[in-house]
Amino acid sequence: MNGAEWTIRVLGLVALTLLTGALGFDALAMRGRNAAALRVQAAQVHLALTRVALGLFVLASGLEVVAQWTRSGELAARAVSLYVARLALAWVIAFAVARSKPALALSGAALLMLTRSLGSRSAELPEWALPVAADWLHLTAAAFWLGGVAYLALVLVPLALRHRLIGALGAAVERFSPLAVAAVAMVGLTGLMQSANFLSGYEDLTGTAYGQALLAKSGGFVVLIMLGAFHQFVIGPRLRLWRARAAQAEDAARRFRISLAIEAFLGLGVLSAAAAMTVLPLPAATP
Repeated sequence: MNGAEWTIRVLGLVALTLLTGALGFDALAMRGRNAAALRVQAAQVHLALTRVALGLFVLASGLEVVAQWTRSGELAARAVSLYVARLALAWVIAFAVARSKPALALSGAALLMLTRSLGSRSAELPEWALPVAADWLHLTAAAFWLGGVAYLALVLVPLALRHRLIGALGAAVERFSPLAVAAVAMVGLTGLMQSANFLSGYEDLTGTAYGQALLAKSGGFVVLIMLGAFHQFVIGPRLRLWRARAAQAEDAARRFRISLAIEAFLGLGVLSAAAAMTVLPLPAATP
């Protein structure tokens, strides 16, 4: 495996995941009146985070093109076209965030995901349309879920504790949780579809580096689901009791921050395994 290309892919995936999570959380989980105060407090951090994530993604995408050029000795038209599309979409997203147009910004992030899928191995299959659609849904759902968790851990929970906005945090988590559950279901379903495209049997799963990376990714996915269930059924109800027992809710928020940090760290491991799968040879091509 080429370590430099893997590092570039990890950087791009992490940046796009943070971007999608922040935009998705802001557009879909922070629009209720109960979460308005926390959204106001997070506005400047949200703007800075999206700009940094966009910049890192554009940088990583450019480095990907350079790495492919170095490896093959020529610039592929598709790679250049997709990079130009990413630059245009990055400008649209930056404009939308600056003008407080969350639906446009989130749509731009979804299209950025589509450019990755159109440049993936799924797009090289003879019957590519369904695999590319599955890859796009897989990436988008995973980025919304894991990026949303990271946004909670890095931005919202610290702000809620600092400004004593536990109620607003509870309202935001309550809106995010069912969306995250739907995203997890989509990740699992589309992941199975993708595996069927590239693995022919059990030996491919256990006897190749690609299959082992998939196993590592799947193991992390299972642990993340367990942590998500803990947040949904243990931490969430405690945050919703903030009016009656505010001290208990603040204690729950602090524990929530710790478990979210663990989940975000595991998510980084899952993204690293996913990046490795884009660089490692497919089982059919493994000697």
